[in-house]
Amino acid sequence: MSGRLDSEEPILVALAQSGDRDALEALLRRNYQRLRAFVTPMVGGSHVDDVLQEIALAVFQNIRYLRHPGAFRAWAYRLASRRAFRHLKRELRWARLDTNPETLAALPAQDPLPDALEPKLFEAIEHVSPASRAVLLLHYQHDLSIEETAIVLDIPVGTAKSRLAYGISMLRKLITQKGTQ
Repeated sequence: MSGRLDSEEPILVALAQSGDRDALEALLRRNYQRLRAFVTPMVGGSHVDDVLQEIALAVFQNIRYLRHPGAFRAWAYRLASRRAFRHLKRELRWARLDTNPETLAALPAQDPLPDALEPKLFEAIEHVSPASRAVLLLHYQHDLSIEETAIVLDIPVGTAKSRLAYGISMLRKLITQKGTQ
């Protein structure tokens, strides 16, 4: 995936900011697959549509506050990561409320993840903390630099580097453990 900025995107952002709903819809359609590929490994396939709907609503409600139309993609990733983390916190609260094995067994299985990365790697990524998972996915799957990743997640560059290093070490550990079993 190329990190190249689409030259039409800032124009669409400006139009959407002025109330053009067709431009907003075009922006959302252009970025849908990227956002879906970013959010799915974080929240799971069974919840991704709900989170994507929240992201689209957040874009609709807040696009007028975006100061630099050329920063739309990074801004959208930031909204996506915040909505994904919010979803994970809600899920954690619900899991604490109901950990009955029969209830857990009745939950639907997760949908398969996008093929962008190797399936074994996605299995391992699910066991990495959400904070490190977000950095890993933005940096490796979506080809963002560490600096861009830090901006998207609204964290210092040093924190992004440490989360990336932690995520990589956890992946190595998990893959090594699976290889010896």
